[in-house]
Amino acid sequence: MEVHHHPDLHHQPKKWKEYFLEFIMIFLAVFLGFIAENIRENLSDRSKGKEYVINIKKDLVADTLAINDFIPTLFFRINQFDSLISMLQKPGLASNGSGLYYLARSSTRVRLFEPTNTTITELEHSGNLRLITNRKVIDGLIKFEKIIGSYEALTPVDMHEADLYYPLLGNLFDASVFNTMVKIGSSDFSVDTSASIFSNLIKPAGNPQLRNHDPDKINLLIFYLHERKSTFIGEAGILQEQKKAAASLIQVINKEYHLSNE
Repeated sequence: MEVHHHPDLHHQPKKWKEYFLEFIMIFLAVFLGFIAENIRENLSDRSKGKEYVINIKKDLVADTLAINDFIPTLFFRINQFDSLISMLQKPGLASNGSGLYYLARSSTRVRLFEPTNTTITELEHSGNLRLITNRKVIDGLIKFEKIIGSYEALTPVDMHEADLYYPLLGNLFDASVFNTMVKIGSSDFSVDTSASIFSNLIKPAGNPQLRNHDPDKINLLIFYLHERKSTFIGEAGILQEQKKAAASLIQVINKEYHLSNE
């Protein structure tokens, strides 16, 4: 028996309009998915950027507190240098040998300010600095970083002055007396007072004298003391500027990101 196949009316070729409509639907689905992914990434970046800014603000607050503690230390040292210079300028240095030795030994102590720039460093190293897009905040950060750089530029100057200064101390003062002035294993060390870097120093017993009274060497010692004192004054001025810049940047961050003034 012959079987006759009738044409399937349900599989007619699609018209070009139907293909075009399918193309438009697929295109819109892909396009809208792309837009949704961009929106999601932008929201994520904005959230991360705000989190970084909040951490920067915390660092700035910590910096301000540290500067408030550090600047009195600088002026404490400046006053010590003035007292030592005054003693060296007086005739008859033998009158207060104990005080002279104490100030001379204290003058060798070094304490440098270290900014709390953990977040900024992380941003620079990770490449996430792009997440902070607010122009005012960026400008404030640039200004703040420049001030930090100015302070850091003085550090090698301070170290160089100390290198020049030490040999004179060893020539003019009795090193065996210095050796009796440092307390080892003391239980009263302090890290919170402005004089903490001197907490393990004591005045020597008796009235120790200089090893020699060469006026040229004493004059050179006074000159180096003056130079180091001037460096400390410069550091104090830069830290005051850093403190002002931090306060200004905190205000900008609070305003631009709608944060509290805490």
